[in-house]
Amino acid sequence: MQINSEIQTLHTVIVHEPDNGIDFVSPEIAEELLYDDIVFLPRMIEEHYTFTQTLRQLLGKENVLDVQQLLEDILVQEDARMELLEYIYKMEDLSLGKFELLKQIPLSDLAAILISGVHSETKQSVLKPIPNLIFTRDVGCVINAHLVVCKANKNARLRENYLIKHIVKHHPIFDTFKDKTIDFCTEENTKPNSGISIEGGDIMLIHPRHLLIGESERTSLEAIFELKNYLFENDVVDFVSIIEIPNERYCMHLDTIFTIIDEETCVGYAPLMFEKNDKVDIITYTKNNQRAVLHPTVKDLIKTIYPNMNFIACGNGISPFSQREQWTDGCNFVSVKPGVAYCYERNLKTLDAFKQVGFSIISAKRILSEAYTLNELEKTIITIPSSELSRARGGPHCMTFPISRV
Repeated sequence: MQINSEIQTLHTVIVHEPDNGIDFVSPEIAEELLYDDIVFLPRMIEEHYTFTQTLRQLLGKENVLDVQQLLEDILVQEDARMELLEYIYKMEDLSLGKFELLKQIPLSDLAAILISGVHSETKQSVLKPIPNLIFTRDVGCVINAHLVVCKANKNARLRENYLIKHIVKHHPIFDTFKDKTIDFCTEENTKPNSGISIEGGDIMLIHPRHLLIGESERTSLEAIFELKNYLFENDVVDFVSIIEIPNERYCMHLDTIFTIIDEETCVGYAPLMFEKNDKVDIITYTKNNQRAVLHPTVKDLIKTIYPNMNFIACGNGISPFSQREQWTDGCNFVSVKPGVAYCYERNLKTLDAFKQVGFSIISAKRILSEAYTLNELEKTIITIPSSELSRARGGPHCMTFPISRV
């Protein structure tokens, strides 16, 4: 398994269906759990199901994996199960009584409880929920033949990292990465004030030998340099471009303001990505230690890699639609093959901009009802319903953790 760029044809991807823990996000703890609103879970599940059903149809159901199923697969191994429970007990400072309770939970229920925090029978809260796991992009990423296990910036997401760390260690699907993994989710890095945080939404392999990485609210410069050094020392890439973006909620990751569709099309929030401004700095480092190169804008950087790139402005570059649609993930596209990508249906001005350059717009429901195959789709944006998903502050790119592209 490997990924040589964001725009190869998607083969295998990890997702996570919204779980019951999201129903335990109350106004009192919403901010702590990184939610801006109280979502309607049944509708969110419907929207996510529409998304993942089209992925299963286009990629094959065996290639769309859910975190909970992967977790269930490893929990049947007693050594893996006890190792994970002891790790959570230690890292979350659980009471001994709660630790013993977790050990006694039937295997059939344990994975769901470790994710949602909710006991399926009693409906009681056993652990804090991790409602952001639907955004699987942030827990890890594959860069060529190497795997990055991420470490979240916010405590509310750390258990996501613990789960993925142990899935990677014990699940056979990750065997190919055994000696090619850089793990940021260490006990040292999870100590308070470690200064190390890195999330997959900031990591973007734009070309087989060129990585973009955002220094953001969620990804620290210390972690970026550690990753850069690892990639150069192991000859994984030749160039690493660091894009320093505002430390603001509206652009928490690089993929909230920029994604790529193919070698000739990308989408971004123009005021930050395509126009000169004093809020974003871009610098490229090379493996052979040549002098670092500064770029006036991300647009200028991308042109050095793909000279024929067409830059689509979120909201069609029209205020206030550009700001509104950036907030509702109008830059957060995920490509399933060159020129075919997903977007939220609510971002109408952004979709208009794609129509103007020759893209077809097809709803996910139509993809399902008319049984489209991936081979039939060219230069197409697939739209998914998002009245609830977008309120959780993440889009299609955020909801996918690709582990193989071809």
